[in-house]
Amino acid sequence: MTWADELLLDLDPPKVLSTGVSNNRTSFFVMNGKCYIMDGVNYLEYDGTTVKAVTPYIPTISISKDPEGGGIPYEDFNLLGSGFKDSFSADGTATVFQLSLTGLATTKLTAVVNGTTMNEDSGFTVDRSTGKVTFSTAPDKGTNNVVITAYKTQSGFPERIKKCRLHVLFGGSNDTRVFVSGNKDMPEYIWSSELYDPSYFPENRFYKYWDKVMGFSKQYDYLVVERANGKHQITFDLSDGVSSFPSKPINDQVGTIATNSIQIVENNPVSLARDGIYMLVASNVRDERNVQRISEAVDAKLLREPNLENAISIDYDQKYWLAVNGNVYVFDYAIDEWYLYDNIHADCFIEMNGDLYFGSSVNGLIYRFKKETDMFPYNDDGKFINAYWKSAKIGFGSAERNKLIQKLFATIAPGKHTSCDFYYVSDKVSFPRNEENLPDYSIMHYGKSFYNDKIFDAKTEFINSTRTELFDYSTFIYSLFSYNASEQPTMIVKKVKAKKVVYYQLVIQNNRIDESLKIESLGLKYILQNYRK
Repeated sequence: MTWADELLLDLDPPKVLSTGVSNNRTSFFVMNGKCYIMDGVNYLEYDGTTVKAVTPYIPTISISKDPEGGGIPYEDFNLLGSGFKDSFSADGTATVFQLSLTGLATTKLTAVVNGTTMNEDSGFTVDRSTGKVTFSTAPDKGTNNVVITAYKTQSGFPERIKKCRLHVLFGGSNDTRVFVSGNKDMPEYIWSSELYDPSYFPENRFYKYWDKVMGFSKQYDYLVVERANGKHQITFDLSDGVSSFPSKPINDQVGTIATNSIQIVENNPVSLARDGIYMLVASNVRDERNVQRISEAVDAKLLREPNLENAISIDYDQKYWLAVNGNVYVFDYAIDEWYLYDNIHADCFIEMNGDLYFGSSVNGLIYRFKKETDMFPYNDDGKFINAYWKSAKIGFGSAERNKLIQKLFATIAPGKHTSCDFYYVSDKVSFPRNEENLPDYSIMHYGKSFYNDKIFDAKTEFINSTRTELFDYSTFIYSLFSYNASEQPTMIVKKVKAKKVVYYQLVIQNNRIDESLKIESLGLKYILQNYRK
């Protein structure tokens, strides 16, 4: 038995909370101490003990009604349920009370008359086709003293909300309501709940756009609706004590193709569009210039990825991570640089206690990204990491002359185990190029080429290898043992002897398991030779 087996024995066995949940990508949100679950088929709530269907709020759709009808509209019908209430002011003589709706459902009605609850067929009867309620004794005169609860099934109403899988909490400066969308049958619609009540979605509180709603983001106190072909803005307004959420377009050119690519980066919404990754830099004016493309450095490879609509993302460690097809495009926005990770088949991300996790559908496992403080951080799920760097092609400011490259100087930061191999490429020594395959493994990095597949071959000139070690019992390897305890950088000098080259490109690689590599400085000693003929 391993230590991992012993750890598992200490864990409580899994407990089934609910069955019948749809096998879709599911979203969750928390309000009023409950977790709400949206799977595209069901709309569920979890109170910490039980998972069950959300119990719909029953609205009072009219108040101050006379027995024969009329009254003042009060609340909208709830899309989630079939129940509604009418509040009557009895006149002391009438026994027949006309409800606001006809064609009632078979669910039994109840009535509260002057604070006393009565049930159908026990004090009153109902004509469901006409919506008339007849009391055996006329209720006493009063104001809103007769409240009748009835039910009417509205075909397709609950499914409008239950089929949604997108949500955002929004209320202007406070997250007071939940906005939902993503209904596959009504993809251009958004619905909003009532104040702090996810069990109540008023019938008439919705938005309809002219294309598919892909998701939501927020900027300042605005809600940004990410559409397939543009962006809208929803704001909060309070006039005469009445709240409203007006909507207006802010960009009609740049939309979003991947719902899960949406993140907030330094208070600016970022998402994947058809022609790259865009950041919304201003949302208060309708202007096609209020977005900027931030992915020019990686678009040559990114936009060739299949199934981009399935891309997922996270904002973690001051970096925007976009994962698709086993590749992760990482934008370090603190320094405005892009990086590419491969062999990361992420279908979902989550940050917990400062660690980044991802779930992989390839083998059904959850992985955690290691940190430098871990015991053995430098391996990829037990395999070596092919770490490498390529310089630009250097002409040494004199493209018309040959050069003799004599020595390479490198300053290497010590680690528990550190090594690297030095190679070079020049106009005399080069990679073989298969132009058909070039787009599959080459990407431009702010004017510098680097490769995420095969980077070395027989024509690449090997310079030399080097390694440094630190005294450390925690990762003791007898063959690599060293008494070196200094954390000062180590200067490495290697002979090169590249003759009669016009340009020179340095390649540094480490592909050994559990080894780090940090180059702090590089230098080349060279001599200018004769002019090119």
